[in-house]
Amino acid sequence: MELRAFGEPEVMSWATGELPDPDPDEVVVDVAAIGVNFGDTMVRRGEYRRDQPLSFVPGFEVAGRVRAGPADGPPVGTPVVAFLEDGGGYADTVVVPASHVFPVVDGIPLEVAAGLFTQGVTAWYAATRYGPVGPEGAVLVHGSAGGLGALCVQLYRERGARVIATASTAAKLDVARRHGAAATTLADPATLTNEVRRLTDGRGVDVVVDGVGGALFAPSMRALAMNGRYVVVGSASQEPANVDVRGLMPRGQSIVGFVVARVAELDPREPAAAFAAVQAAWLEGRIAPEIRMLPAADVVAAHRALEARTTTGKLVLVL
Repeated sequence: MELRAFGEPEVMSWATGELPDPDPDEVVVDVAAIGVNFGDTMVRRGEYRRDQPLSFVPGFEVAGRVRAGPADGPPVGTPVVAFLEDGGGYADTVVVPASHVFPVVDGIPLEVAAGLFTQGVTAWYAATRYGPVGPEGAVLVHGSAGGLGALCVQLYRERGARVIATASTAAKLDVARRHGAAATTLADPATLTNEVRRLTDGRGVDVVVDGVGGALFAPSMRALAMNGRYVVVGSASQEPANVDVRGLMPRGQSIVGFVVARVAELDPREPAAAFAAVQAAWLEGRIAPEIRMLPAADVVAAHRALEARTTTGKLVLVL
C-alpha cells in the first residue's frame, strides 16, 4: 500500500515494490493480517506527526509468519506479531527489527493476533500499570464499544472494578454492556459529570480511561474522585482539551498519557510481557474482543467506517 498524497481514503493504492535487504538484526515476515487503527487514518490525512513523509506505507501492526531472520530470532515459519513503530504494515511482506517481533501463542489465529496487539497491550497497561484499581473500584471508560475501549471494559471487569462505559449511541452502549460494563451513559459532555456522580453515589470514579478527549475531558475530570487518575490512551476526537491544574492539588489527582512505543523504550522487556499476558487472557476466555475481518482490498471502506464512527470492535485486513 502506497500513500503518495494526504487526503481522503482513496489516496491509498496498492503498489508493487522491492523488498529491502534486511539488516542482521531484522526479521522478514510474510503478512497474513493487518490491524487497522484510528492512527492509520491520521497518517493518511497527514495529521499523525509534523514530519510525516511522502510516499509512505501506513500500518503499525501485522501478524504473519517468519520468512527469514537472525539465528537468535524466531525460527522460520514461527507465527508472530510485528510492531512497526514508524509504519509500513499495509504490505504483504515486512522487514522489522527483531526486538519488535513477538511470538503468537499456539491456538490463536493470526487474524485474532493482529487485532490483539496494539489495543490489547494498551488496554493492559491502562488497567495494570497506569490506572489500576482494586476490587469495587469505579472506572469510567470512554469509547467503550471500540477495540481499545471494549478491552478496557473487559480487563477492568475481570479485576472486580465497576465499569461505567460511555459511547456515542445506544447501540454502542449495548456492546459495552455485553462486554461487562455495570452501567452506561451516552458520551454527552453536558450531562456526563452529573450522571457519573449519580451512578457512584456522589463519589466519582477512581480512574478515567479516555481515548476520545476533546469536549469529554473537562466533565470527566469533574467526575474524577479524590486521588483519582486520568489515563489518556488516545484522542479520537482530535480536539484540544484544557485543564486547570490548580484543581489537581487539593484533590490529589493525576493525569498521565502513554503510547506503547515509549513504554518499550523505557523497559526493554516490554511490550513482550504485556502481549504474552493479553494472549493468555484470550486463550483462557477472560477477554473476548470483537474482531471484524475484511479483505485487504477493502482498506478504503475500513478507513471510511473508522472515521464515520460506525464501527465497533477491531477491524483487521486479511491478505
